Amino acid sequence: MNQNDSLKWYQDHTAEFIARTADVDMTLHYSRFLEHVVPGGRILDLGCGAGKASLYFTQKGYQVLAVDGCKELCDFTRERVGCPVRHMFFEELDYTDAFDAVWACASLLHVCKADLPGIFCRIHRALKPGGVFYASFKYGEEEREKNGRLFSDFTEKSLRALTETAGGFRITDMWLTRDARPDRQDESWVNMFCVAEKAE
Repeated sequence: MNQNDSLKWYQDHTAEFIARTADVDMTLHYSRFLEHVVPGGRILDLGCGAGKASLYFTQKGYQVLAVDGCKELCDFTRERVGCPVRHMFFEELDYTDAFDAVWACASLLHVCKADLPGIFCRIHRALKPGGVFYASFKYGEEEREKNGRLFSDFTEKSLRALTETAGGFRITDMWLTRDARPDRQDESWVNMFCVAEKAE
């Protein structure tokens, strides 16, 4: 199983996914993230899904580019938010020093572990020096398939190791949370803030 299989799941279950996630309350996560982003800065919503983060950041006055590998979710976010949206895969990310922050909430978890260091490097390149990178993964150690989707799980230790392998990032915070969806409270997530260290 690979990332393309997961994308097909989202293409086949777009309406179901939007219904389950479009209005999940992530305000605490958003607020914590924005504390580290320059007011009015440029944010890449990497794996925008139903566009809830893009909508929040846009309403707070930030410049948002939403990206997703699922065209149907891109179309929904474009209609919902009105911000620029690109239909592209993570491995196609082609920006350099373009963003003040990258928000990758529950999106990179569909990339196989062997490919994640390369994706992290592309994110690092896309960030301005000192830019902020947020990512979250389901808590665990497996690379597994569940209901037609690939999941790469991480613990604090393995996520630190991944970040060190990719290089260029300084981790500033890492913490565990419960799933924000009421019916998934038994699931844990590992969250991470990093700063892109590069020559100005």
